[in-house]
Amino acid sequence: MKIYKSRNPNKLRLGVLFAMQVIFGALPAVLFIIFAIDNFRLSQNNPEAVTANTNYISAYVSAAAIVLCGIAYFILARRYNVLLSGLKGEHSLAKIAKRHKNNYDIFINYPIQYKRNRSEIDMIMVGKNGIIIIEVKNHSGTVCGADSDEKWVQYKHYRDGKNTEAEMKNPIKQVTRQRDILKGILRSNGVDAWIDGVVFFSNPLIRLKLSLKNKASIVCASEKELDKFISEYSAPRPLSKKDNEKIIDILRSQM
Repeated sequence: MKIYKSRNPNKLRLGVLFAMQVIFGALPAVLFIIFAIDNFRLSQNNPEAVTANTNYISAYVSAAAIVLCGIAYFILARRYNVLLSGLKGEHSLAKIAKRHKNNYDIFINYPIQYKRNRSEIDMIMVGKNGIIIIEVKNHSGTVCGADSDEKWVQYKHYRDGKNTEAEMKNPIKQVTRQRDILKGILRSNGVDAWIDGVVFFSNPLIRLKLSLKNKASIVCASEKELDKFISEYSAPRPLSKKDNEKIIDILRSQM
C-alpha cells in the first residue's frame, strides 16, 4: 500500500500572499517617510510653499495611498488565513493517512475531471474494504446545518464579547458531487464500485449542531472519530483484488 500526494498549489499561493502582505504592510510607512522628507525639503527651500495647495494635494494623495494599502493588506491577510487553515486541515489528513497506509492505497490532494465536471478531493482511500473519499474542513466555532441545506452557518464567539456569523457551502453536497465525478471516471473505465464520502472537521475547537437524516451523510469531528470510522469501514460491496488494482491504475494514470 502506498500514499500518493499531488502537488498542492495553495502552498505557492501562500508564499505569494505572504510576500504581498509584507509589501503592502510596509508601504504605508514608506509613503509616510517619503511625504515627510519631501515636506521637510520643501519647507527648507521655500517656507511659504508648505501651506500651498500643492502641499495639501500631496498630503491627500499620500493619505489615500496609505488607506488603499491598508485595505489591500486586510484582503490579503484574510485570504492568507483561509488558505493556511486549509493546509492545517490537510496536515491532519496526512497523519491519518500514515496510520492507515497498511490497509489502503491513499491519494492526497487528488484533482478529478470527468466531462465538464472538475473538483479536487482532499483524500481518496482505496482498499479491499472499499473506497472512501474525505473532505477536510478546519473551521472552528459552532457550525449548524442540515444535509439538505445549500449553506451551513458558522458562529464564532470571542472573549471580548464579539460574535460573528458566516455562511459556508454545505460540505456534504460537495462530497456528494466529488463522489459522482469519481464514479463517472471509474465507470468510463469499466469499474462500478461503491464509494462513501466523509466530511472531516479537523479543528479541535469545532462544535457541530447538524441535522443529518440521510445515512450516507457522514461527518467526523475529530481525528479519533475519523480513525474509528476508517478502521471499522466495510462497503456493502467490497472490492475484488482485480478491481482494487484496476482502480489504483486508473487513479495513478490521471494524476
